[in-house]
Amino acid sequence: MTKDMKHYIDKLIILLAVMFAATGSKAQNVDKLHAQDGLFNHLSVGLNTGFAGSGVDVVMPVHKLVTVRAGIAGWNIGDIKFNAINTAAEINQMQMVEDDAVKRSQMVDKVELAIKPNFWNFYVLGEIHPFRNQPFYFSAGLFIGSQNFVHFQNTNENALGFLYDANQKLQDYNNVFRTNYPPIGLKFGDYVFTADEDGNIDVRMKTNAVKPYLGIGLGQHLAKTHRVSLAVDLGLLFWGTPKFLLDSGTEIESTGKSSGLLGTLSWLKAWPNLQIRVAYKIF
Repeated sequence: MTKDMKHYIDKLIILLAVMFAATGSKAQNVDKLHAQDGLFNHLSVGLNTGFAGSGVDVVMPVHKLVTVRAGIAGWNIGDIKFNAINTAAEINQMQMVEDDAVKRSQMVDKVELAIKPNFWNFYVLGEIHPFRNQPFYFSAGLFIGSQNFVHFQNTNENALGFLYDANQKLQDYNNVFRTNYPPIGLKFGDYVFTADEDGNIDVRMKTNAVKPYLGIGLGQHLAKTHRVSLAVDLGLLFWGTPKFLLDSGTEIESTGKSSGLLGTLSWLKAWPNLQIRVAYKIF
C-alpha cells in the first residue's frame, strides 16, 4: 500500500467521523424521511472488513429495490516469514555434485523467505433487495485493483548468488546431456523459486486486475428507521487462475501435475470474501 493511498484512507475515515458528529444532532428531524423511496435520495457511509481487506464505502439507492455501493478495501498485514527448503540438496548426479557451484549450494539446507501480502481494490457493486421488508439481498459487480496478491522475497538481500550459480550449472547440464532436471532453488509446494543474477528471489503470485464479484447478503446498507445499520456479505471474487511469476515476468512452471499446490491453485479461481459492514446514514 502506497503512502498516498494510506493518506487517502486516513482522510476518508476522518471525514466519516466528522459526518457522524455533525449529523447526529439532526437524527430525529430527518428520521421521517428514511422510509421514502427514490433515486439518489439517501446516502450512507460505512466501514467494512473481511477476507478482501478493510476499507470504506458509500451506498445510494437507484431504485426502490436496488442500491449501488462503491468503495475501497484491502490489506497489508506485514511480512510472514518461513524457511524454504533448498532443492540443491536433492542433486545426486555425479557430474554435477563435483561442480564447485553445486557444492556451495548444497551447504545451505534452508533459506528464510518472507511472504509480503498487499492486496487493494476499488469496487462497485449493485445490490438487489427482492423482498422490501426482508434484509436479504443479492450483490454483483467488479473489484478492480491489485494483480499481485502476495510477494515472495528472501530476507537476506543479495545473499543467494550460490543458488543462481548452481542453477546456471544445472541448465548447462540439461543442455549438454539433454536431460530435464528441475531447477535449483527454494521449494514452495509444487514450485521452485530460482534466484536472479543479483542473488535475490523475487516472486509474485499474480491474479487478474479486474475481478467480477457475485454474492448474497443479510442486513441493511441504508437503515429504514435508524442511523446505524449492519450488513454481512458472502461472495466470490473471480480472479482467474493464480500464477507465480519471477521479477523478470517469466512464469514459473509447476514441478507437480494435478495435485498439491498446483491442484489447489487450479481450483482456486475465485477468492472467497466474507465482509462485515457497519454504516451510518447521512440523509
